[in-house]
Amino acid sequence: MTTTEEADDRTSETTRMLAWELRRFEGRTAFVTGGASGIGRATALRLAAEGASVWIVDRNAPPADDAVLQVARYLPLDVSDEAMVASTIDNVIATDGRLDVVVNAAGIAIAGTTQETLVADWNKTVLVNLNGTFHVTAAAMRAMRGHGGSVVNIASDAGLVGQHGQAAYCASKGGVVQFTRAAALDGAADAIRVNCVCPCFVETRLVQDWIAAQPDPAAARAAAEADQPIGRMGKPYEIAAAVAFLASDEANFITGIALAVDGGTTAR
Repeated sequence: MTTTEEADDRTSETTRMLAWELRRFEGRTAFVTGGASGIGRATALRLAAEGASVWIVDRNAPPADDAVLQVARYLPLDVSDEAMVASTIDNVIATDGRLDVVVNAAGIAIAGTTQETLVADWNKTVLVNLNGTFHVTAAAMRAMRGHGGSVVNIASDAGLVGQHGQAAYCASKGGVVQFTRAAALDGAADAIRVNCVCPCFVETRLVQDWIAAQPDPAAARAAAEADQPIGRMGKPYEIAAAVAFLASDEANFITGIALAVDGGTTAR
């Protein structure tokens, strides 16, 4: 995808999210990690378009002219820092008075086989992807006691099936899937639902950077597209749509699931 095509696609996604007509989150506060880009950004746009008061948190701020800053408030956050997570959520509640929806979209990917993965890379991947999801979810669930709420974690098809050369990533995302199930049971009595979405290749900066780092980026992109039976990579707004459904009252009887939104990849 060329730079012009990327810009056009990003504009069309933003327009689509801002024009959404449902108002399922009117009067609710949402907290989206990794909200400055990719799936997190698309989710923030979707939730805001549906009426939520949205906070995006990320280690990096969105560009000053990004449309997401028109509809969401940004706070810096490293999800691997437990104390920082707790204080940030406290700040959000102090401002909005409550917390209703949490989306854990912050994540990293460091490729490497089991034999080649450095311990430092393993620890960093688990610290962000799994520990970060735990830190945010635990703090959010404590804040949701008394009125209920919804947590949606972004896992991956790599959390459902093994993948060559992704030892740390598979382990971290598999942990997110199992943690989601355990947290759903822990939160059920308090009307707190916890689910996760498992995408495959999605047109995000994370995936684009991975493709660019391959010896033959064009071949890597073609392989990524062919890997999904639908024949293309997903779009961030398509994942955001699934997240919004699971976070909404329409999914009130759904908790503890790992929803594959992967173009049919795990159906094989």
